[in-house]
Amino acid sequence: MKRALMALACAATAALVAPAVAAPAQAQTSTQAQASAADPVAALRKQVVAGHGVRFVSTSTMSIAGITAVKFTANGGFAFGRSGIIASDSTQKMKYSDLLKEENDDLKDVEKPLHAIIIGSTGYLSGGVYTSLLPEGKPWLRLPDRQRPGSSLSLAEFVNPADWHSLKTVLATTKSKRPGGSVNGAKTTLYRGTITLSRLMKASPGIKDSFASLGSSPAKTVVSWKLWIGSDQLVRRASATADLKVKVKDDSVTFTLSDVSTFAGWGRKVTVKAPPKSKVAKVSDLEGDVPDTVILPD
Repeated sequence: MKRALMALACAATAALVAPAVAAPAQAQTSTQAQASAADPVAALRKQVVAGHGVRFVSTSTMSIAGITAVKFTANGGFAFGRSGIIASDSTQKMKYSDLLKEENDDLKDVEKPLHAIIIGSTGYLSGGVYTSLLPEGKPWLRLPDRQRPGSSLSLAEFVNPADWHSLKTVLATTKSKRPGGSVNGAKTTLYRGTITLSRLMKASPGIKDSFASLGSSPAKTVVSWKLWIGSDQLVRRASATADLKVKVKDDSVTFTLSDVSTFAGWGRKVTVKAPPKSKVAKVSDLEGDVPDTVILPD
């Protein structure tokens, strides 16, 4: 059973850590749903100014049979262009349970902090699993044409409130609103609801990329979400959780993904720059085998 859990954890984290960003949401058929999403979405769209952005801090977990198998933390910032998120810069860290580490010695470097810079469709990664694989003098790995700048938010990236397409789709499924208390000094309203994974996948190709390969049933998978929205209609905190049932070898295993992210500094200047070319290696330069927890381009 431990090996089955290890296989699931490796497969899941390899798929879910793949960068993601939202695409235009599908048109809503309910006037009421559009109205409920109008103010926060309009407020967010006013923040989408070239050279500006938002900071985030995220913690997410993957649990299997009630046991936390993987914990993922990230902090960084998104940079906006006229079309939305165009770049991100974040530091990420993955921690596996002792049970899983007993089954895989390759997890040692995977747990080291990973610095991820994504500009357009190109990613630059340093540290983490690549710590001992990169050639001397080149601490960065370049991954072209496989990245999405709205990534780096969390392991369980069901909702990215910094992307107005995703925000609109989620808010259209609001079931209740009530006072949400103070988040980082801002008085908030708590929005909450549920949405199917299939609906999220239609709104975001990044979510589709992450979850499609896991073999779960997206139409039957329900994501419970909460958004704490300030008086200025900007999201201050977001959380989401869902149970995904997947097949591992001959077994069917259900694991739970949950996430809490906070956002601050809306509208401040955010600049994301690529590392110096002299410090950047290609995939073909890697020295050694990459663990199964990582997906690299062909």
